[in-house]
Amino acid sequence: MISRASLLSPRFLPLYTSVQNASTQTIEPKLVNTKDRQNFVANQISEVLADSKNRLFAVIFAHNRQFKVSQNDIIHLHHNSIIDIGQKIQLEKVLLVGGRDFTLFGRPLLNPEHVKVFATVIEKTAIQPELNYVKVSGKKITRTTFQSRELNVLRINEIIVDKSLLLNN
Repeated sequence: MISRASLLSPRFLPLYTSVQNASTQTIEPKLVNTKDRQNFVANQISEVLADSKNRLFAVIFAHNRQFKVSQNDIIHLHHNSIIDIGQKIQLEKVLLVGGRDFTLFGRPLLNPEHVKVFATVIEKTAIQPELNYVKVSGKKITRTTFQSRELNVLRINEIIVDKSLLLNN
């Protein structure tokens, strides 16, 4: 026989209690001031941008390809461009910019006046030649061609985000 004191011990008490009264209560929606929330988020992002220790990244679009880059990254652009070695350029097609705690998306692109990605051309070269061998069966026709594409190597110098971008939205 189990004593009454043992039934009241913690191991026999239910861990969860039923909440029948809570299901009949209605919850009133809270009104949220979106302008205050936007200002709060903009201030938090501005603080992150002001600190030079925080590393930013960007997704850029160049030569029909997307690259996720940050400061001092090196990217390879296929196809020859009319730029010289040592020339500094601004990459204007920026899809998004972010940091550790935030991301700013463009729809489809961010305005180049507010977000700037600067790069320097460090090398112009050609990739290793590829062999293209064609043989027509049943005939004595063979053709061998060597193809090599030109390549531009860029180093990302800096990513700059204008704080006025945050305050306009």
